[in-house]
Order: sequence, then structure tokens, then C-alpha cells
Amino acid sequence: MKKIIVALSIIAVIAACKNKKEDAVKTTNKSHAELMAEMFPKPKVDIKTVGILLYDGYTTLDAMGPYQVLSEMMGVKVFFVGRTKGLITNMSGMKVQCDTSIAEVKKLDILVIPGGLKETYNATKDMELLSWIKSIDSTTKYTATVCTGAWILGATGLLKDKEATTHWYGKKILAEQFGAKIKDSRYVVSGKYWTSAGVTAGMDMSLALLNEIMGEKYTKTAMLDLEYDPKPLYNVGSENNTDKEIVEMMRTMYDGGMETALHPEIEFEKMKFENIKDFVCGMPVSAGVADTAHYNGKVYGFCAIGCKDEFKKNPSAYVSK
Repeated sequence: MKKIIVALSIIAVIAACKNKKEDAVKTTNKSHAELMAEMFPKPKVDIKTVGILLYDGYTTLDAMGPYQVLSEMMGVKVFFVGRTKGLITNMSGMKVQCDTSIAEVKKLDILVIPGGLKETYNATKDMELLSWIKSIDSTTKYTATVCTGAWILGATGLLKDKEATTHWYGKKILAEQFGAKIKDSRYVVSGKYWTSAGVTAGMDMSLALLNEIMGEKYTKTAMLDLEYDPKPLYNVGSENNTDKEIVEMMRTMYDGGMETALHPEIEFEKMKFENIKDFVCGMPVSAGVADTAHYNGKVYGFCAIGCKDEFKKNPSAYVSK
């Protein structure tokens, strides 16, 4: 019996080698044009521009991961779009020169919004930024977020009643404040809206998006180019598979970082303001300040972001009163 098994094994090995040689010959016999067409097929979706939003306080890999992956698409312009033009500082203090601002970009095929923490939440109240996102989204083929970048997209109303995900810490805010239907997944696709879990999940989402656009073989080629073959040291990384003690410790740390963003009145309690009442709505500043504006070297307090934004349209008209 053993002799028969050995003989069959030898035959199988010989056949496998022969098949490999034949496949190699077939590949060798293909023309350069055929090989190129196979490796770089025509995209399923025509993509020309990918804009990745940068703003002060973003998380590095949230932006850089998708930038690297989506740059694998040949002939596609992948670039950073700054909230403002010039140096943008990430959460860790690293500065990146951004040559394009949101004021200069009117249309994108793909928009990617990275996350962060306090600064990201503050961006959910930036009416100019939210208006720009809604305008860009009206013509995008895909709008994607990484980590808590979903908060910003959620603030536009575009994720309301849609399935979405974000960093494990940010799910409650995304659901309760912005009306998304949370799905516990590495990334979630709701029509043209793609959202990913925290930080590293942005690369998985970007690869899936690449696969959607370019197909399997192209994506596998990109993964080889990036040597994307992750082997985590520990089988942890989400709130579901990490020790509860560690999860709660991290939650407490995030809560501390978000305190003044969620409750801005705490930050302004000890500040002195030039105005006694909110210029726009008339509410006494002593009742609580939610935001401030600087004008001619002085600080003015406002009860809400909307009042501050209205003031900033024509501050001299209010200050002169």
C-alpha cells in the first residue's frame, strides 16, 4: 500500500511540475501587450482624481494609508486637499505642505476624509468645510472616510440612516449625533459611501475600493507591490478582542481628550470676553460660551457656532454697535 501511495505521489509531483512549466511557457509566449492588458485592465469605473482632505489634528495613517494604496492606480491624480493652503499639522505635530486648498477644488471622483480626535469633532461644526464636502459629494463616484472622519461626513447629513462604521470609540457619537446605522465591520459600503473602522482599517478599505475599480488581478498586483501581508503580533486591536481593562483605560483617555470638544463651555469658563452679550442672538455671555472669535486683537464670546459664523461675515458691523 505504501509503495502505491509513494508512486502516486511521484506521479502527482511530476504532473504538477509539468503544468507549471506549461503555464510558464504560456506566460512567456504572451506578447508584451497581452501581459500589460492582463496586469493593467481597463478600470470598471473611470477615476481621474482622488482628493484626500487634510486639516490640523488629523491622524497620520488615516490619510497616508489611503494615499499610498490609491496611488497604485496608474494615470490617476491622488493629492491632498487642505482645509487651508500651506503647512498642515497632524495630531502628532508632523507638518505636511499642502499646495491645494478646498477653495480651489470644485470636483473630485473620490473624496477621502481622515479622522482624528478633538480637532475632528470640532470640524463637524465648520460650516464652510461641511458645505464644501456636500458640494464635492454631489459629483463624486465614491466618498470615503477613515476612522472618525465619519463624524465629519456624518455632520453633513450624508450618513443619516445609512450603514456605516468608524473607530470603536467614535461609534456612539456617529450614531447618536449624526444618525448613522452602526455596523461592526472593518469597513462598510453603503452605495457610494465607504466608511472604515479605526486608522489601519483605512488601508483595507482602500484596497477593497481599488478592487472595486480595477479588479482582482490589479489589486493583487498592488498588494504585492506594497508587500501587504499583515501578520499581527497579537490577535487584538478592536474592542471585541482586547482585554476589557485595556479598552476601558483607552476609553477614559479618549474621554479626556474629547472633554472640551464635547463641552466647549469648560474651556471658556475662565476666559474674559469683550462683549457682555452674544452680538447675534443677544444671550448673555455669562450664561455660557460655546465658541469664540478674534477680531482686532480682542476675543468675543458666542453661545453657538452659528452665532460666531454670522459674526465673522461682517464683524465690524457688530463691534461698532
